[in-house]
Amino acid sequence: MEHPHGGFQAFHGFFPERQTWYVPGDGNIPIAITSKPDIARSIVELIKMAVSSPEKVPAGIRLAGTSRTPREIVDIFNRASKGKTHIKLVRLSDEESKVFMNKDNMKPPPGLPEGFDLNFIYDVATRVFRMAGAGGNLDFSKFNDNELVNPGQSKWKWKTIEEYAEEVDGMPREDVYT
Repeated sequence: MEHPHGGFQAFHGFFPERQTWYVPGDGNIPIAITSKPDIARSIVELIKMAVSSPEKVPAGIRLAGTSRTPREIVDIFNRASKGKTHIKLVRLSDEESKVFMNKDNMKPPPGLPEGFDLNFIYDVATRVFRMAGAGGNLDFSKFNDNELVNPGQSKWKWKTIEEYAEEVDGMPREDVYT
């Protein structure tokens, strides 16, 4: 959820300076968005569980602090901005998604080693971008391990996208590499 390196950055199709979020597909497939503190709390609970009952810890964990569609998330951000900004959701076809991750849209982080293959990073980012949005690979709304680490929210309350939107006045902060 939060920056730096959170879910709302260019490599995920989000451009705050354009007030635009580009998504593959129709924007109606839920995606899991989880706050960094909730992830940290979950890790602590898993460590405690692994010490006391290692057999209860699965090989993989899925967390979903919030599961909402991109359309819902944009509406939440726009309501939280109280008119200061208006994020647009731009839906991309599969073909448009294939060409979205390129040097014109993405600026590489500083400090890459000389000879770093930017075409490789754009190729990987494009595949992840397309799979995560339209493919439903980030829809953890029906299957997640929230109850394993925090049964009935008895240990803490999961942070919602609405709470995050209020914190950032409706506009996720830009990614910062420095």
